[in-house]
Amino acid sequence: MLRNEIAEQDKWDLTTIFADTAAWDAAYAKAEAAVQALPEVLAHMIDSAGALYTATKTLYDLGEEIDRLYTYAHLRFSEDTTNNEARTLMGKVQNLFTVFSGAAASFDPTLLTLEQTQLDSFFQSCPALDQEYGILLRNAFRYKPHTLSETEEKLLAAFQKQRATAEETYESLTSSDLKFGTIQDEEGNPAELTDTNYAIFMRSPDREVRKAAFTTLYKTYSGLRNTFASLYAGQIETEKTVAQVRGYESALAASLFADHMTPAIYSNIIESISGHLDVLFRYYRLKKKVLGLEDLHMYDIYLPFNAGARQHFTYAEAVEEVLAACSIFGEEYVSILRQGYKDRWVDVYPNTGKTGGAFSGGCATTAPYILLNFQGIDEDVSTLAHESGHSMHSYFTRHANPPQYGDYSIFVAEVPSTVNELLLAYHRLEHTDDKQEKLGILGNLLELYKATIYRQIMFAEFEQITHALSEAGEVLTADLLCEKYYALNEKYFGGEVIRDKEIACEWMRVPHFYYNFYVYKYAVGLSAASHIVRRIRAGEPGALESYFDFLKLGRTKNPIESLQVAGVDMTKTDAFDSAVAIFDELITEFEQLYEEG
Repeated sequence: MLRNEIAEQDKWDLTTIFADTAAWDAAYAKAEAAVQALPEVLAHMIDSAGALYTATKTLYDLGEEIDRLYTYAHLRFSEDTTNNEARTLMGKVQNLFTVFSGAAASFDPTLLTLEQTQLDSFFQSCPALDQEYGILLRNAFRYKPHTLSETEEKLLAAFQKQRATAEETYESLTSSDLKFGTIQDEEGNPAELTDTNYAIFMRSPDREVRKAAFTTLYKTYSGLRNTFASLYAGQIETEKTVAQVRGYESALAASLFADHMTPAIYSNIIESISGHLDVLFRYYRLKKKVLGLEDLHMYDIYLPFNAGARQHFTYAEAVEEVLAACSIFGEEYVSILRQGYKDRWVDVYPNTGKTGGAFSGGCATTAPYILLNFQGIDEDVSTLAHESGHSMHSYFTRHANPPQYGDYSIFVAEVPSTVNELLLAYHRLEHTDDKQEKLGILGNLLELYKATIYRQIMFAEFEQITHALSEAGEVLTADLLCEKYYALNEKYFGGEVIRDKEIACEWMRVPHFYYNFYVYKYAVGLSAASHIVRRIRAGEPGALESYFDFLKLGRTKNPIESLQVAGVDMTKTDAFDSAVAIFDELITEFEQLYEEG
């Protein structure tokens, strides 16, 4: 459909941000003038406690207004990328943000010229500074030991673009330049193989198609093994060098610093999950039996367990399904979410020019909007539950905190969304008698746990190994990287899956290895959500209350402390044990249901 063919009640209401484009333009003009005046305010920011308060308030208030401008423009653009007016708004606000970032760049370096005793005295003489911005300023001060002189910081900043060269080259190579040739599809027709449709071929019921896609893809990657090794080694060298220059003990420590994580906790996560590989091996034995295969190859593992009984939902039915699943949280949560749906937080249906996929968006001073492309399939209901989890997290955070704390770290962002997704799955399992539907839901959950926890932890361990080798002075050749990656596959697939030699090259097609120790966060999110869901469903005293406390924290606590409020301690193994226990229980439930006549 075209955008104007969709009913108003099925589109998000952005008039709560700005009444119209004219109102946006007026706010933009004011923000633009404020950005121009910002350097003068920051020039005197450490002259006194009052000056620091004024500078900090000015900076954050202006940042919030630019966030509001960006949110409106981004949502308008996302709903229809062919809309030239929305495209113009996006261009203007992106330019403004660039100018704002440049004007604000001196804030942290200037702040860090203070000694701790000076900052403490400022807090004492200006209580409002401490009450309103103390957490933010103290967190910025954590970086003082890792901040260089002004000249050195400028020099490092000048090489910012060059530091991204390996990642950008990798993206260009994999998205544009790599050509894999053709294979035969299920009907025997030639089909071009791409990195995008590879996933589709790997789910083909025809084993020869899967095998052809697998061998053809990795033959191409292997032909460029030395190029990929050079890029990845260069990325690691860059991360390692920057970490050393800034005084971190390793690139891992530097990457974890913002989230108050430590290398010891990172290692604990890997050890906790990889210590339960027996459950993963049980999963592969079950898959082999269900698929009716004598042996399981690497090109078989993505074949679904069972398509399940597909349902079709109207959007209204999906809403009620999500609200019913969330009823375990109590009336307050359900009534707020129901009202949010009525108040048009959600842009429901696909239309020409609309951004694909789904997201929860907004900023500290707006509603937590949701973009969907709802077509009524099972996955759309799960997506609504997932994005509603994000939006309710944002709602509680924003209503419990002033704007400067009305956001949360990426480290904890996926927890509430995954909690909702798991609760929806359990709700659907408990409210259907259809065996095939249950098998479909259980199969999807099994794939979720395998992919999000075990696979991501295998990736995390590979990053840990390769960085450690580099820091020990090893040269990361293609042969060495393939050897280490193949060894990890032997560890994580055991004797249950035949480790075809081509899989040694899989590290070459994982873009996350250029994101500097990011993948473990996926496993943390699902593990934490599993632990929370397990506590809530068991009716554990205080479980619901602690979860709501967590939803309201925003940036008033660091990510590790925030999860502890929800009953998840990353320094221990409880959360990971819960995730593995749920995975094990789901395998048992699937197995028993599958064996029934």
